[in-house]
Amino acid sequence: MYLRTKQETYFKKRLASADQLPEAEKVLVPEGQTLDIQYYVDLGDHWQVVLTAPTLDNQGTLSWLVYEPHVEVPTSVQLTVVSDTLFKQSPTLSSQLSDAQKVFVKTGTQYDLLSYLPAAGNHFKITLAGANLGPENRNTWHVYQPDVKISGTRQELRVISDTLFKHQPQISAELGAEDKIFVKKGSVFWLNSYGSVERNHLKMALEGTGLGDQRRNTWYAYVPDVEIHGNEPNNRPQDQSPVKQVATPKDPGKAMRFPGFSAIYYTNHPILWKTPSGGPGNFTWGEATHNGTRIPENPQVVYGIVRMAQALEEIRQIYGDRPITINSWYRPRAINAAVGGASRSRHLQGDAVDFNVSGLHPHDVYKRLDSWWGNRGGLASATSFTHLDSRGYRARWAYGF
Repeated sequence: MYLRTKQETYFKKRLASADQLPEAEKVLVPEGQTLDIQYYVDLGDHWQVVLTAPTLDNQGTLSWLVYEPHVEVPTSVQLTVVSDTLFKQSPTLSSQLSDAQKVFVKTGTQYDLLSYLPAAGNHFKITLAGANLGPENRNTWHVYQPDVKISGTRQELRVISDTLFKHQPQISAELGAEDKIFVKKGSVFWLNSYGSVERNHLKMALEGTGLGDQRRNTWYAYVPDVEIHGNEPNNRPQDQSPVKQVATPKDPGKAMRFPGFSAIYYTNHPILWKTPSGGPGNFTWGEATHNGTRIPENPQVVYGIVRMAQALEEIRQIYGDRPITINSWYRPRAINAAVGGASRSRHLQGDAVDFNVSGLHPHDVYKRLDSWWGNRGGLASATSFTHLDSRGYRARWAYGF
């Protein structure tokens, strides 16, 4: 990760106006200079940036404060405006906003993005990289999705509570000083990869960042203290919805056997025989297995399917029993690759589902479910479906299509 100055600006050792600081506590950096950084901490109108090497003074200082509108972090994610539009401070009709809350942007304009997520009313919530618009120099806006095209993607880790990164997924008191490092709330890291949860800790590999005396880039973070933003490259699933069969006493559907279970399962039978409301579940084994053509490879997949069936029943309750259509549920590895799924997709584990709530746009569903789902797992939306998974930590993204 690197940072570039958009204009001549001061890098400071304390959060204060540059003219109030002595010369020893500030450095004037010219326009266009690039600096390699390990990560940055979003403090609002300022960023705290941590350099990879002490290049700004002769005292070995790595951590500096800089006015955010004066710098940018170039990214590989680009937004192109394909129809004259308005960037807005909230995803509402532009007529409901004051002039200070919206900015006209013409066709063909391009911006690099730090991040983008689904927002209500078929909008994206975007954070611009290197551009601050409007009278208040804001870099976070909402834009109507059909008016823009987004290309490229990047995954990042955001620290939402002061925490410790650890070399092992253990209680911090069990680790030596060299095996843990304090990380402040608001810190943003780019990720090479992230993976399993062990003892409620997420294992991740940081991109271009080596922390601690041993310059490690692989760490564990306590799950409630972090969240993942961004879509994995090439994650553009285009699975075909299974045809839902109507269960009848005379037609239980196709018989199936699952590894590790002695019972026989039928495609037309509900996954949950009893829901909290007392009746049978609304989702069938046929929907989870694509009408019996995708048999779970192990018992863990079956347990994952059951977890998602429970979550879907909760969503039906949230929406007053409004019908839900399944786009994609369990996907074996070969099928997942064939339909364009992510290489580490939770669909492989059975505990992910792409679905539609009847009559509602997927971005509105995302907005409604965001706080409800919390850090139980991943939540994302495309324009044609909402994705939900139970990975056990908070992950959010937009598919961009």
